[in-house]
Amino acid sequence: MKRFIQLILAGLACAVLFGCAHPITMNPDLGAVKAVTAPIDQRVALYIAEASKSIEVTTSAGGGDKVRYFPYRDMEPGLYKALSDTFREVTMVRDLGGLDKLRTEGKALLITPTITTQSSSESIVTWPPTQFTVELSCKVTDAAGKTIETVNVSGQGRATFDEFKGNFSLAATRASTDALTKLVKALGESALLRSQ
Repeated sequence: MKRFIQLILAGLACAVLFGCAHPITMNPDLGAVKAVTAPIDQRVALYIAEASKSIEVTTSAGGGDKVRYFPYRDMEPGLYKALSDTFREVTMVRDLGGLDKLRTEGKALLITPTITTQSSSESIVTWPPTQFTVELSCKVTDAAGKTIETVNVSGQGRATFDEFKGNFSLAATRASTDALTKLVKALGESALLRSQ
């Protein structure tokens, strides 16, 4: 019995010292993602590998804790919305075979995103992150597989205790929304994409 109690106390000590990873989401505010220029007259395909959607990321939070989330899965609807506001027609492709079908039906550009994140908090008491960063890189390739352009944007999100006590994901939501808003602007202003 004494050994059992020691194991429980050791487990509690580890939990206090190393914190834990709390689940949050990065779901963007889709209503805030809007085009700022006329749509580009192009058909595009958005490709996010199924393996990417299952990637769970863990980053720093407050009070020595961490947060965990699924960047690709959470941002997929926002990426689709951003591209739909920027291009004439957008299709989701689950595999590169789907892209081949699109190409036989007419010219299509392939957009493949890469997402990296960081989070932190100034609080030593509360765990939700007060600062969140989303680095979003979208590679655009043509029908021949040649890279036309790579668009890189960085989204920032901040949330204070008074704001996030009803939404622990608030800083992440603001960062992903900011990144997508900047992506729409960058894609819409791309002379290379408009010339394809």
